[in-house]
Amino acid sequence: MISLFKLLSFPLFSLTIFILGTGFFSTFVSVRLDLAETSSEMIGLITASFYAGILLSSLLAPSWIARWGHRRIWTILLAANSILTLSHALWVDALFWVFLRFLSGVIMGGVFVVIESWILLLSPSAKRSLSLSLYILMYYIATSLGQLFLTFCDPISLLPYCLTAGLSALAIIPCSIRSLPTPAYTDAEGFSLLGNLRTSFKGFFGGFISGMLLACIYGLAPIFGQKTGLTLSEIGTMMAVIVFGGLSLQLPLGKLADRYSRLWVMIFTCFASALFSILIAFCSDISWALQLSFLWLFGGFSFALYPLSMSFTCEKIPDSQIVSVAGGFNLVYGLGAVAGPLLSPLFMSYLGPHGLFYFIALTCLSVCFVGSLPQRKEAYDS
Repeated sequence: MISLFKLLSFPLFSLTIFILGTGFFSTFVSVRLDLAETSSEMIGLITASFYAGILLSSLLAPSWIARWGHRRIWTILLAANSILTLSHALWVDALFWVFLRFLSGVIMGGVFVVIESWILLLSPSAKRSLSLSLYILMYYIATSLGQLFLTFCDPISLLPYCLTAGLSALAIIPCSIRSLPTPAYTDAEGFSLLGNLRTSFKGFFGGFISGMLLACIYGLAPIFGQKTGLTLSEIGTMMAVIVFGGLSLQLPLGKLADRYSRLWVMIFTCFASALFSILIAFCSDISWALQLSFLWLFGGFSFALYPLSMSFTCEKIPDSQIVSVAGGFNLVYGLGAVAGPLLSPLFMSYLGPHGLFYFIALTCLSVCFVGSLPQRKEAYDS
């Protein structure tokens, strides 16, 4: 564990600094647009443009890495993000920000593909689940801490732009001050979504469902809280408990997957997520403390699906395909993140606010079903 952390420490430290700024800035964008009296429909369009950029860069990033290498494209993306962040301050206009947030999504999608493929290529195959769990752990810690900047940053001032741009530039330093292991990757084999799906359909399906889950949690769980009578303070507590629950089980489940079976740990994780989703939906009248306990465990299992799915997807493919598969995985995850918030409101319309957690339970059980199907021989299984 310690040796693995030392191997990955500088890329992870660089990512943490970067996400401190971008995690804060994503929240700031909605706040600033609301202060500018932008309609909710336009804010939704601006948010959608960000995810559209992520989908596009999932296709382009593998060729970028093949051309410039992990460290160089990492530096380019972070430097470009600094400039792009400052560009938001030039003109607070909804249409202008649609374009800027699209470019921000392109950068963010590239960052995901670079850091995830970098970690996968540097990590021993037997410890990839643990490595990705460590990555997710650092990501969510940085995202949570970044929200604290909202407490002292005046949204009308230039400070939010300068702070985010400065952190993005600062994140370049950890990967520049010393010689780091560079993944042995020089050429990207052609990307094919269908070809990637054939390598591990169960893993990619888990990634798609993970996108649906996390988008529903972040986008619609606050609405669930509001419609079930929670106060703003209680909604904030609910979201914090879900996120910190997700942090608490990352490493234990990652270790378990590496030691035993990634597929069956993934199935168990989804079954547990479905179970606690149903308990949350059924038991809204129980004590607040017990509700929070269910929410904590739900977050702990549901947030683990992403790294478990990715590590399972990559366990039987050669290193030459890692980057293209990481790009494909992020593409599928993004499609799930778009589909989840479109489908779950239908359940909420017919079943009430608790329909959100019935929908989540159903999607989790679908992973259990698909994962339990007879395992065909993988395309790269020797």
